Amino acid sequence: MKKNILYIAMACFALGFTACSDDPEDAVSKHVYGPDEAPYLRADANATIAYTAEFREGHITPQVIYLKDYAEQIQTKMKMTVDDMIAGVQSGKVVFYNINTARGIWNKTAPTKGSNGWWYTDGGLITDASNGAGSIELDIAQKALIVSVPDNTSAGLNFVSNVGFAIDNGKDYDDYVRFNLEVKVTNPGLVLVNATIPAGDYSAYTINFNDYASTIETCTGMSISDFIKACKDMDGPVAMYLVDQTTGEWNMTGEYNVGGSGIGYWMNLNGVITDWGVEGFAIFIETQVDGDTCNIGRAPNIDSGTETTLDFVYALKEDLSKFLEFRVKVTFE
Repeated sequence: MKKNILYIAMACFALGFTACSDDPEDAVSKHVYGPDEAPYLRADANATIAYTAEFREGHITPQVIYLKDYAEQIQTKMKMTVDDMIAGVQSGKVVFYNINTARGIWNKTAPTKGSNGWWYTDGGLITDASNGAGSIELDIAQKALIVSVPDNTSAGLNFVSNVGFAIDNGKDYDDYVRFNLEVKVTNPGLVLVNATIPAGDYSAYTINFNDYASTIETCTGMSISDFIKACKDMDGPVAMYLVDQTTGEWNMTGEYNVGGSGIGYWMNLNGVITDWGVEGFAIFIETQVDGDTCNIGRAPNIDSGTETTLDFVYALKEDLSKFLEFRVKVTFE
């Protein structure tokens, strides 16, 4: 009998060891995290909100993520309205921090942008403004996250950062919502053209819009036929703007001053708008009357071998985020 009792005790002892786990969620009593400790991130796929903030090179404006658009998820995971959550951030009842997904912990690094935001490197690491490739900031007034990158950022930037709201219950951050934010800058509408203009006064190189139909449709949201139709009318929905190659800014105040459809400019060799016959006038961009093509042509007396680069966009007047950009390297024969 004693032998049987001994065997039973040994079996129970062994089972006790196999039941052990280092998973914090399996612990009888969870660790209470102090103010200088980084709480673990409780895995919850349903608490994660994925968002891609995609910017267009040359036309960058901050993107606003309104928290009210995720009110149901916030209510489900934090048992709060958006207003309650924002009020909680202000009172300290709710924290707003970064999340280190590789380590599975919350990152309590103090804000580096304003009182509720951070700058990030192009690898997604927290940094300061001097090294910042992008930023994420909580706008209390708008009840929104503001995602920004510098205006002169080139296409190719792509990083991911995670920020989250969690109830600070004094023990952990288990009740939370997390924003998985991919930040990237692209330029799907940049068309690079090498144009050789034949010798002869007012001769031109022709860009045929039909050759770029797919790009035009993707970037403007218009069919190629609608785009061509729009380019026939200088008062229509599509405008042509010259681009400053140093700053990337669009010249939206210049007036069309060539024939054809009226959508076009005379310029000097530096790409500055000027009038025909004025000293230094050298080159024109002219959308043709049929709307199918754009001609880039020369003034008289331009030396053979002269080179310049033109940068211009066709954009929807009512939605400037929809545009197609031509960057044309011009050589005069």
